[in-house]
This record gives sequence, structure tokens and C-alpha cells, in this order.
Amino acid sequence: MKKITLLMGLVVALLCVGMLAACNTQTTDPQDTTEVGTDTADTTTSGTTADTEAATEAETFPRYDYFEADVLSNVDVKKEDYEAITLKLGTDLLVTEEEVQNYIVYLQFQERVAVNGETQVKDQALKMGDTAYIYYKGTVDGVAFEGGSNMEDESPYALGLGSGSFIDGFESGLVGVVPNTTSKDEPFALTVTFPKNYSNTDLAGKEAVFYVVVEYAVQYTMPEYNRDFVENTLKFEATKDHVTDGSYLKEFEDYLKTYLEEQNASYADSAKTDALWTYMTDLIECQNLSQDEINYYYASYKNEIQSAYDYYASYGGEEFKKLYDTVGKFAVAYMGFGADADWEAELDRLARLLVKKDMIIHAIAELEGIEVVTDKEMEEEIEYWIEYYGGYVTKEEVLKNIGESYLKESAFAVKMYDFLMAKVTFVYED
Repeated sequence: MKKITLLMGLVVALLCVGMLAACNTQTTDPQDTTEVGTDTADTTTSGTTADTEAATEAETFPRYDYFEADVLSNVDVKKEDYEAITLKLGTDLLVTEEEVQNYIVYLQFQERVAVNGETQVKDQALKMGDTAYIYYKGTVDGVAFEGGSNMEDESPYALGLGSGSFIDGFESGLVGVVPNTTSKDEPFALTVTFPKNYSNTDLAGKEAVFYVVVEYAVQYTMPEYNRDFVENTLKFEATKDHVTDGSYLKEFEDYLKTYLEEQNASYADSAKTDALWTYMTDLIECQNLSQDEINYYYASYKNEIQSAYDYYASYGGEEFKKLYDTVGKFAVAYMGFGADADWEAELDRLARLLVKKDMIIHAIAELEGIEVVTDKEMEEEIEYWIEYYGGYVTKEEVLKNIGESYLKESAFAVKMYDFLMAKVTFVYED
């Protein structure tokens, strides 16, 4: 199950509780959870001349016409390079029974009931369902990492135990802690491991120790997980008649697993896409990359980053700008680059990879004799954009605003993606 990561909980949630809620919305009717990334250009404020140029730059570069060019002469590709491909994916893409059980806890959490109002309790052990008001400082190999601490904040962070806001092991790891046994001089040490697919590559897969101070708790009681809860509170309707409660709950858990797999599908698809293009661009050599295309993609990245920065800054206000005082610092987080990465050099690298990908699919299409976009494929591409804009645009407006050449290239990319994916076998390994 893809859930909001701990770093997002420790960073964005501190800036704007409403933004966190929007990023990690779950209800008793299962809803998707979304991770938010960050990436951007090296300017300190939005609205500058540099920002305006970045926003319009992508539109000013002439696009390279791959269909007219002899791309195959610049790409060293052979049929055996793509006829039978086996790619490895992490088992984190699969939904485990543990994740199903974690989601059940989340559903119980949504139905929790306050024990004694907002009374602050300091002398009783935390339990699942309680809201713990905490300060924390995260470390990896004994070194604090950026965005992993709120020790200097005026107020503690309110963490619902069972909410699924933080990575696995964090919330359950606080169960049993008595608030008044912790202090900033003697915090509770909590060891967790960041997911292998964590958006911040500097932390992905690493073990971390969080030093946690629990100021107090507000106590809640969660309902017991049983047939009555599932049938009457969650309103789950079984498709079969069940003689035992156990068989009824098994159908419910199977339903949840299928639901979580569906929610995970877009993430899994992205991982498969990344694996395919990484394989192809690593394997196949290309020469004479179009600088216009590199410039186009580079400017497009900067435009996206600037737009994201402006969006989050409008919600996060001064706290957000304090954390990300330059667009470049935001870019590193948004794109998931390493903390010390040269974000502009990374954008140039990504732009070159995209140009290589375009060259490779055109070269393969030349080799296969399928470098053509049919009228039907163009119509499907146009329909996609009409649907994307909620049906409020016409075919003529799509052609005018997006451009026929872009639509043709996009339709072709979809066609070639399907062509290559049909030749891939994915295996899952830890």
C-alpha cells in the first residue's frame, strides 16, 4: 500500500496540516493515498524575471522532427536488445498481509471515540488510537537529517497512533510509552527503517533512530475488529453466505487486498515504466542528441518545478519558505535527488535521458517498419486530452493549444511503450 512517507509527515505536516490532509486522505470508504515530491529552480522568490523565463522557456525551443529524421543511423540498436526482456522489481510493490492488517487498524482508527474529551494524559501508557503530542529528531548513522526534527518548534506534533501517517513501525513503536517518562534530556529512542522506494534517495532503505519526546496524550478507544464492526460500521456487504465469522472476515480481507492492489497499480506501473526506460537507455548507445530537444525538456522540468514551488508556497506560507528558502533547495526534495545533488546538472541528465528514450523508440520503430501514427491513434490521443480536461474542450481546441506535432509524438510514444512492454517479463525480488 502506498502511503504518505514519514518525511512528508515530518516536513509538510508541520507546515500546513490542511496540506497533509489533502496529501493523505483515507476514509472508511477506501481512498487512495498519495506521496508528494518536490523539485525546482534556484530562485529565492516567485514572480522574478528568471521565474517568468523558466515558465515560458519550454515553449520557445523548436521541436526536433524524429519522423523526418534518419534516427536509426544514430542509435545502436538490434532486435535482440528488446525481443525478450526480463526486469527486476522490488517486492515492496506487492501488497502483503501485513499491509492489509495495517489498513484494518487504520479503519478502526477512523471510528475511534474520545475517552475523556481533550484531557491531557501524561501518566498512562500510549495505546493504538491515542493522539500523541510529540517532539522528535531523526538520525541516520548518528547524524540528523534535514526535515527530520521538530525539536525547536513551539508546539508538539499531534500524531494519531493508527492513522498510517508515518512509515510502518513509527506509530506502533510508540505504543506502551508513558509520556512523563520522556523529556528532551531523556527522549525515547525509536528505531525504524525507511522504505526502499522512499522518495528521498538519501534515506531510502536506511535504518533510522528517532529520539521522541511525548509531551502528553489525548486518549481514544478504537472499536474491536470483528464481524459486527465490519458489517454494521463499515457496511461491508459479502458476496457469499458465511456460516462462520472467520470466513466472513476472510472475504473482507481479500476485498481489502484487492482494493490496495488497485490503489497500488499506478505506482507499480510507474516503477515498471522506470525499469523499462532505465534498461533501454543503459543498454543502447545514441549519438548526436538534439540540443533543441534537450533544452525543451530541461525547460519543461524547470517550469514544472517552479509551478510546484509556487503551489506549495501558497499553502505553506512563511514556514514553507523558511524550509525551502530557494527554489533549488525545493527542487532537490521535489525530484528526490540526493541532498548534495547539483539540481541543474540532474535536470540536464534527465533531459538527455528523455531525448535518448525518444531516439530509441523511433529507431526501433524504423527497424520494425512501424514508425507511423494512424488516424485512429491520433483520435485516441485527442480523446485522451479532451477527457483529461473534463470534456470542456473541443477537438479543435486540443489541436490548436497542444499542437498536432506534439499529439502525434505523444500517440507514437504510447504505441511504442505498449509494443515494448509486451516483450517484458517482470520478476519480484527483495
